[in-house]
Amino acid sequence: MKKLIENEIFRGWLIGLLGVDIFITVIRGTHLFADFGLGVNTSAYATSVRIVIGLVLFATIMRSAGHYRGKEAVTPNYFDKVPLELYLLVDGAVIATSGALTAYLFHYRWGFEVIFVSLSICYLASIFLCTSIAVRCKTYTLLTNTFTWRFFSAVGRFVVGIWHSICFYITSLPLYWQTAAAIAVLTLISLLLWPVGPFIAAAIAVVVFGRIHMAWGRIATGIEKIARGDTDYKVDTHRMPKEIAAHAENLNNINIIVSNAVNERMKGERLKTELITNVSHDIKTPLTSIINYIDLIQKENITRQPMADYVNVLQRQSDRLKKLIDDLVEASKASTGNIAVHLSTTGVNLLLNQAVGEYMDKAENRNLELSLNLPGEEMYVLSDGRLLWRIFDNLLNNACKYSRPGTRIYINAQKDGDKAVITFKNVSRTQLNISPDELMERFVRGDSSRNTEGSGLGLSIAQSLTEILNGHMVLEIDGDLFKAVLTFDMI
Repeated sequence: MKKLIENEIFRGWLIGLLGVDIFITVIRGTHLFADFGLGVNTSAYATSVRIVIGLVLFATIMRSAGHYRGKEAVTPNYFDKVPLELYLLVDGAVIATSGALTAYLFHYRWGFEVIFVSLSICYLASIFLCTSIAVRCKTYTLLTNTFTWRFFSAVGRFVVGIWHSICFYITSLPLYWQTAAAIAVLTLISLLLWPVGPFIAAAIAVVVFGRIHMAWGRIATGIEKIARGDTDYKVDTHRMPKEIAAHAENLNNINIIVSNAVNERMKGERLKTELITNVSHDIKTPLTSIINYIDLIQKENITRQPMADYVNVLQRQSDRLKKLIDDLVEASKASTGNIAVHLSTTGVNLLLNQAVGEYMDKAENRNLELSLNLPGEEMYVLSDGRLLWRIFDNLLNNACKYSRPGTRIYINAQKDGDKAVITFKNVSRTQLNISPDELMERFVRGDSSRNTEGSGLGLSIAQSLTEILNGHMVLEIDGDLFKAVLTFDMI
């Protein structure tokens, strides 16, 4: 059936059969056959059959319109591309002329052949008009291929272009001029369209200023998200006023820069940590051999000077280097949180008493006095006793190392609501021309001349361990007075 529909000869036969059917039906109703002495069946049954056949033929012709062999899609011909109004004008003129001529010829009893030709022209013009409309409907060009559509489309494009130009120039103005222009337009609408003008102006004002408020709300939300550390948040600039959208884009750009900086900082910290870990591991192996051989030399009971002093210096410096490497590894683990934490109920007073007891002899040897002040009741915190001990150990070691001889080291613990606050205070032996933040950094020491032993990692390790235990550590410097304050949540 598809091949028959695509066949032009078959379509021509269909048009011819439909024409004959219509011709017979029309002529029968006018008794033209009888006038010319031709016999024809005039029963109502035969007329009904011819009408049904005509409808089937007409539907088949409309179905095949636009289909040609070798082409899958509906293909309009040259006449189908003519604007509809022009096609209707020409084809309608042909139909009207041939129809009027047929009526005239019939009225004056012209020959059958002449009337047949005139009626055929009218029929062909009508069927071609119907097939053209069918093709236009199939290709969705019935309305678009008209002068009317083109005219109104051009007018619409012109109006839209004018509107876009006006919007562009208005949005290019500073925001306060945009606001002034909006108020002027709303006032003009209120005056020209009185008494409904004020209501229209109010509705427009709600839409315009609501849009501005929505845009500033998005920016405020973006600022809040970024302030909380969400560096992946982007402000949606869709349908924002131009000037406000520019501010939102600037905020998004700042967020991208901050995100990149954070990523670079994290990458640098990770590389630094890996470098420290790898170098420390590589140094530990030969250092262990050095320490072992020093122990073997000391077992020889060397008493000849200055060889004995050399061995003591080697032992002391190798121990110092081992302590530095251990601090490096621990600082690396503490800064990355790569430390096993076993939380349990821990008594702060008990740990402080033990720590002070450990450092009592060391403080006396350096002409220092330890002053411990604890509350009457034990303060319990949820912590890892091993790591908390290391924090106290680092701070006491730092105080003994850098305190001025003949002074006191104060260790105070007290309750502040549901917080346990532990304070370490001492007077520095050297002038502290450094900020607390700098002093908290790695490898930074209060002794700028670096005459004292130490790695500069003690405070950094203490701070990292405090954060791992969900605590807070603050350093304060007042002249030569150094103070470290630890805060933990009490149970």
